[in-house]
Amino acid sequence: MTALVIIEGVIVLLLLVLVAGLLKSHAEILRELHRLGGDVGSPSSPRGVAVTGLGEVPLKAIDGLDTSGQARRVSLVHGKGETLIAFLSSGCSACLDFWSELGERPAMPTETTRPVIVTRGPENESPSSVRELAPRGVPVVMSSEAWDAFKVPMTPFFMLVDGKGSILGEGSARSWGQLLGLLDRSMQDLSDPVDVTIAPDDPSLFANPTKR
Repeated sequence: MTALVIIEGVIVLLLLVLVAGLLKSHAEILRELHRLGGDVGSPSSPRGVAVTGLGEVPLKAIDGLDTSGQARRVSLVHGKGETLIAFLSSGCSACLDFWSELGERPAMPTETTRPVIVTRGPENESPSSVRELAPRGVPVVMSSEAWDAFKVPMTPFFMLVDGKGSILGEGSARSWGQLLGLLDRSMQDLSDPVDVTIAPDDPSLFANPTKR
């Protein structure tokens, strides 16, 4: 029994030494990145930077064709308000309600949000089917390039973008109400950012866990 306790004690001690070594190595890496000019901290926030969004859109504008075969462009960087991109398909049963809902001018995530529907290009979609489904007053762009650039994982899929091209929220939903709830939670999360980085000289990186 005594031997077992001693072995457990040695194992715990080795694990603590290993953790201390990893923390020290991490600190040295952060310090070296900081010395080389890496963006690992912010002068206004000594403990690091905060997560404030999902990144930038891969395209500044969505280019493609409208339902009549004419070139169509929708800018995502215009500085006027948000854009709700609805990636829909004419052959997707779950998309049918959204095609219809958008035609009834539903409530938007914000008062300045404008919707735009993006389908795959004519080589992968039926223009006549899209034309029948397309709601009045809502731009429809047929663009496989946009689908590839945004890496659309499923349909229906939605992305809310601000006027500067930053993604405010994204995801899939089964109803319009569920979609609004999803995007509302995303925007609330953005208004309460969480600090997820540690500055290279943070004392916690150098603390010896065996002395805590």
